[in-house]
Amino acid sequence: MADDMSRPRTGPATRVRTDPGTHDFQDAYRREMPLLTRFVMKHGADPQEAADAAHEAFTTAYPQWDGIRFPARWLRTVAVRVYFRAKLREELPGELPELPTTRARSYVPTDIQLSDQEREVYTALVALPSRQRQVMAWHYDGYTVAEIAEELEITKESVRQNLCRARATLKARLPRRGGAR
Repeated sequence: MADDMSRPRTGPATRVRTDPGTHDFQDAYRREMPLLTRFVMKHGADPQEAADAAHEAFTTAYPQWDGIRFPARWLRTVAVRVYFRAKLREELPGELPELPTTRARSYVPTDIQLSDQEREVYTALVALPSRQRQVMAWHYDGYTVAEIAEELEITKESVRQNLCRARATLKARLPRRGGAR
């Protein structure tokens, strides 16, 4: 997995870009951690689950940081995979063996403050079908239709269709503020 993830095909939109060559891990951690946490929340995670997944993505990235060409995109992909793996473990019957953890809780942001509007948006996002939620999460983080299609391995038309359907659903659920963008 690390080899595939070390060489993503394209970079993210300018808004969240961590350019190649700007590999100061600590600066990237401070800059991207809140954005990454919110990105995972857009996939249905609560703030703590999202922060844990984001931190695990950074922990995974650290040993190979200089080899990651597009860190923002790489981190988002890994963090979402970590979150979904954790959710899958919760849903499996029986007990799984405890895995050693490298999470340092002191670095996990626990003070994520959401406005009432943000809380409404996250609640509405969780109610969307999975694919629509994925597409909207990448879209809200500034990725283009082509980048989303490439990352999720679906067609551009599918991305556009899911965006359209998700926007319509969000607009209906969030009428007071004009709906989703």
